[in-house]
Amino acid sequence: MNLTRCESKPTMKTMSDLSGSDKHCVFRSGLSWFSVPAISIREISIAPEIVAVPHCHSAFAGLCHLRSEFIPVILLNSLLDIDASVAPQTHNKLMVINGHSVWALLIAEAASLESLETLATPEIRGDDMKQSAIMGTCMYRGQIVRVLDPTRVFRLAQQALESFWQNTQAPHHQSRSTAGSLR
Repeated sequence: MNLTRCESKPTMKTMSDLSGSDKHCVFRSGLSWFSVPAISIREISIAPEIVAVPHCHSAFAGLCHLRSEFIPVILLNSLLDIDASVAPQTHNKLMVINGHSVWALLIAEAASLESLETLATPEIRGDDMKQSAIMGTCMYRGQIVRVLDPTRVFRLAQQALESFWQNTQAPHHQSRSTAGSLR
């Protein structure tokens, strides 16, 4: 997979003057376009076999084994409830994210590394976790791109998974306690 650099209009800074934190990796998941800071990406590769984990939230694609490491894989559109009514698109690439933990997004394509001019989103309500993962938007080749905060995406995935497991275990615990009180 080759990532190409985009030639931008001349500005006060040249491409070589920009730090890695100014670059974003633009990618597509489903029909939607997203970006994450380039410094948060370890690699982009063809997706290896992903093993589904039973009884997990729909945003959790499963686990893959890549370079002697087991990596959890997240389906971004399912996590953010985007393009839910659209027929599933082919996702055959893996974007591995480095942070406090190593994890990956299953994506359809990685477009390029870009210096993006992001419009920040207005203050996000504290109870709207899905929107808090989106830092802003920008335009890329006529498409609206949602600029993501990888740390918040990971936290959102953790919370979705924990909430899902708690909700699936709650009836199980209630049935045990009800059965115990009938004796």
